[in-house]
Amino acid sequence: MKRSRVYAALLLSVLLLLLLVFPKEFEGFLGRYFLSKFPEGSRTPLSQLFIEHMEMVVISSALAISSGIFLGIFLTTKVGAPFKDSLLKLVSLGQTFPSAALLALVVPVVGYGLKGALIALYLYALMPIVYNVVVGIEEVPESVVEAAKGMGMSEVEIYRKVKIPLAMNAILGGIRTSTVINISAATLAAAAGAGGLGVLVVNGVRTFDMILILMGSIPVTLLAVIVELSLEELQKRTIYTQ
Repeated sequence: MKRSRVYAALLLSVLLLLLLVFPKEFEGFLGRYFLSKFPEGSRTPLSQLFIEHMEMVVISSALAISSGIFLGIFLTTKVGAPFKDSLLKLVSLGQTFPSAALLALVVPVVGYGLKGALIALYLYALMPIVYNVVVGIEEVPESVVEAAKGMGMSEVEIYRKVKIPLAMNAILGGIRTSTVINISAATLAAAAGAGGLGVLVVNGVRTFDMILILMGSIPVTLLAVIVELSLEELQKRTIYTQ
């Protein structure tokens, strides 16, 4: 099962690379089955849109992962426990709002462009990470924690050597869910003027051009599946090595 995930991720990575290196051939293949209404030669290179898409996903996900893990750990401490319910409800608002609605709320405040898209994607990606960190740490058996205290471990050592390692499965699960969602949600950033593969999807919808829609959505789908398989493999390896 492990090898199948690795092989599938590698195969899809090669396919994605071929689509980015040979966009004309990719478009020509789609042209066999669909008619294009968008003038050829007026599009931004597919590789450039992919880089813009990756930039949004990497930056927003990195911010969400770092702050989400810190916030989740904080909420499980004695100091953060009184704020847990209220902060979890506040963070969950990012998932309650549809990503398009979240963009519509952020853009009037910070303006069009990359900044507004990053803020919206960050808020959208935060909840799964914070929630999984809290749940993973709280599910660590109390007997294990008491045994660690009996060995003379400090609170910091208990988190570093006991709670966080035992909660790693849940933490990585939250990161995996958050990142995959972010890859998909980033397509809507084109509506905020942030670029990315969503530009092709938005333009395709506006002009009823299936080739544009597929040229934007297929790389996004491949990227999401590759990241899902890769992070799942990392999660399985982390569990087995604990």
